[in-house]
Amino acid sequence: MSTEITTAFVKQYTDNIRLLQQQMGSSLRGAVSVESNIVGDRAFFDQVDATAMSQITNRHGDTQYTDTPHRRRMVTMAPFEVADLIDRSDKIRTLNDPTNTYVRAFAAAANRQIDDTIIAAFDATAATGVDGSGSDAFDSAYEVPVGTPLNLTTGKLRAARRILEAAENHEDDGDNQWYVICSANNRDALLGDTQFMDSDFNSVKALVDGAVDTWLGFKFLKSERLPRGAGNVESVFAWSKQSMKLAIGQDTRGFIDVLPGKRHSTQIRYEMDMGAVRMDQKGVVRILCDRDIGTS
Repeated sequence: MSTEITTAFVKQYTDNIRLLQQQMGSSLRGAVSVESNIVGDRAFFDQVDATAMSQITNRHGDTQYTDTPHRRRMVTMAPFEVADLIDRSDKIRTLNDPTNTYVRAFAAAANRQIDDTIIAAFDATAATGVDGSGSDAFDSAYEVPVGTPLNLTTGKLRAARRILEAAENHEDDGDNQWYVICSANNRDALLGDTQFMDSDFNSVKALVDGAVDTWLGFKFLKSERLPRGAGNVESVFAWSKQSMKLAIGQDTRGFIDVLPGKRHSTQIRYEMDMGAVRMDQKGVVRILCDRDIGTS
């Protein structure tokens, strides 16, 4: 048999370049208050706190005035980008042009950056005051400890709900929607919670589909990007939508350009400018849960 027969072998290639599994969309953008078209490197948001009435104890007396308490939150804006080059020779030597796949990958990176920015702001120290020189550290009174069991449980969610209710957080399916974000491991732990599994407490859908959508008034979101502290303890967060703010100076924007100075390589680039802040401590609860220990 001719040794040159290999030149007749059919070489098969995939018809595209596929993305590996990754988070594509933003889990959190729709779950926080969003302020667009921010100009400058900082943004300020004014607030009015609770006040009280005074009893009238005389007739025809002077009106009693109250200094209405004003608050202010500052967001520091930050630019982000991701970019890469595709040489002309790369396109010649590859069966498939990777440009479209790069665009999709960069858009996904932008969405993940949105989530990372919001997640970092959940329990970060917020800048306050007229010029942002004040500070508001996360209050440990709004924290549910690890306790036992270590994972996310119905009991911990009830504790988070109790904290939000006691702080007079309103509840509806609009700006006052309540959310919880947790990892797949803690979602699985919740599915194994005996009270959650009890048909008297939960719907058939969660039992059949393995889905946790809404429970105890919280709408559930999933993220594998939540912070972990000592002992691999994960910070799960529960919050009211209006208590978190995403400020956007420049929304996600993509560019595809041919650069003569780079031997006419194609540059794919995505950019955005944003910041996030916890607007109201009374509307954000941190639930500490072990990330690794599951339930059977």
